[in-house]
Amino acid sequence: MSLDNASLDSITIDWFKEKIPEFENNKFFTADWFSNGLINFEYVKQQMGALPQSILEIGCHEGRSTCWMLENFLADNGTITCIDPFAHDPLSAFRNDRPPENRIIEQIFRHNTDLAKGPDQTIQLMPTLSFYALADLITKNSQFDFIYVDGSHSADEVLADAVMAFGLLKNNGYMIFDDYLWKEAADSLDRPKMSIDAFVNMFQKHIEVKMINYQLVIQKV
Repeated sequence: MSLDNASLDSITIDWFKEKIPEFENNKFFTADWFSNGLINFEYVKQQMGALPQSILEIGCHEGRSTCWMLENFLADNGTITCIDPFAHDPLSAFRNDRPPENRIIEQIFRHNTDLAKGPDQTIQLMPTLSFYALADLITKNSQFDFIYVDGSHSADEVLADAVMAFGLLKNNGYMIFDDYLWKEAADSLDRPKMSIDAFVNMFQKHIEVKMINYQLVIQKV
């Protein structure tokens, strides 16, 4: 199902409950930008052995990847921390943007993850831009077993996410960067690859590159 931005600005989760049969008992997604990366998540799951107790996800949108991790990857009593401003259009902390007031995407995310979450699992949701959320996690000395970076396509935002998030990753922990080979924008500054490459080069003494395809997987060593 596709909805234009004007519609999203004016509706609430109750609209979906009225329009979609059995909505309350089923997950709802308008797109699938996750399934093509499952091979990398399955690889990390196999390599880690024990399921992670703590996951950080930068960019969760409607929660498709979050739901998969809740159901297949996160430990039964683990915590997943999700960062997303839930905006219809890209935002940037470097323009001093702020999240929208009406966040229907957040309501969809909460609906989907409520259905996926185990009884002893915890979701810590941070509905803001990653620059501010990561700064908050850094000041709290948070640490994570696994980090998924999928928040922005802009090179400046991706570089900030990579560097800030890496300090939150535990030793031997894994990190996946999404959209490494994404090429839809003409300007290289609007694509993640330049920043992911720069991060890998600058942190090569601290990481091991494990897989490269549409995504890039590293381990902190």
